Amino acid sequence: MTTLLAVTGLSPAIVTETIFALAREKPAVLPERVAFITTLTGAAKLQEQLFTPLLEWGNITVWESLRRILGTNDRQLIAEAPRIIHYPNAREGRTAPLEDIVTPNDNHAAAECIFAAVWDIVRDRNNHLIASIAGGRKTMGALLHSAVSLIGRENDRLTHILVDPPFDALPGFFFPSQPGSPLLSREGRAYEASSARLHLADLPFVSLRNKFRELDELPGSYLDLRDSLARRLQQESAREIPIRIDHRSGTLHVDDTPYPVRARALAILHFILECNLKDQIPRDQISAATAFQSWYDQKRATLGHIDHPNFDESDFRRELHHLRDILAKAPWSPTRRTLQQAPFRLIE
Repeated sequence: MTTLLAVTGLSPAIVTETIFALAREKPAVLPERVAFITTLTGAAKLQEQLFTPLLEWGNITVWESLRRILGTNDRQLIAEAPRIIHYPNAREGRTAPLEDIVTPNDNHAAAECIFAAVWDIVRDRNNHLIASIAGGRKTMGALLHSAVSLIGRENDRLTHILVDPPFDALPGFFFPSQPGSPLLSREGRAYEASSARLHLADLPFVSLRNKFRELDELPGSYLDLRDSLARRLQQESAREIPIRIDHRSGTLHVDDTPYPVRARALAILHFILECNLKDQIPRDQISAATAFQSWYDQKRATLGHIDHPNFDESDFRRELHHLRDILAKAPWSPTRRTLQQAPFRLIE
């Protein structure tokens, strides 16, 4: 099953435009369920514009007309009752529907409502989510993007609908093949709805659910989850990375993962890491090569056999390229150009 979840405000046409664009994809996508997140004002606009029969549309609603034109079956494009954002009314001791999103507390209420709506969909593995950020306040779209990034799955979609002018601001426009044309602009100019062009944009997001397995279970409050994951990421970013160098076997161990490295490159890496620990980073490869030669002359007895023990700038550059090639896919690379790295513990 596919569910379209849309945040909406004063212009519910973004929902019909999105559905029309999905139906024109190859293969066509027609969601079974359509869910709305909105305010009390937005819910009134949904009822007025999408679910009230219009004389000029043959005395049927915009929604009914859309379903007929797209040839839906009895299980497709079933619109759910709008999920209205509520806030806790301390004076009355109960929640109350939100008229608009203005204050930080309003945004908090919207965040929890949007997060809960996304969770209701994605907790069902057989329910595919298409989330539209096109409507409502900009904060609603941003919060929906955040919720999908936290608990959405890789096969879910996040979309925005773009409509070419003048139809993007033309009163009464809902989708290109709608009845009731021509449409009149505020200046009195007539336009045929069939000439409108829609562009459905898929927005990228990173599914954090792949990293945090606890997101497979009921995650609870949006803000509590956000704070908890932020603390975990901060702790992980500050974690010391154990690095062990074994010159005799020619092996570098980064966080217990072994990498075979040729002897000359391993010696240079050892030097770089010691410079990092002492906060004495060479400014460029020429000065680095000079400092390394002095360091190597003192350490050569403990580093094992190295052919051609004299190093110049070209040797230094070549061995750094070798290290970068080896560690390109490492979770933490100790060979960035700046030579300044995350905290680590060097074990010789």
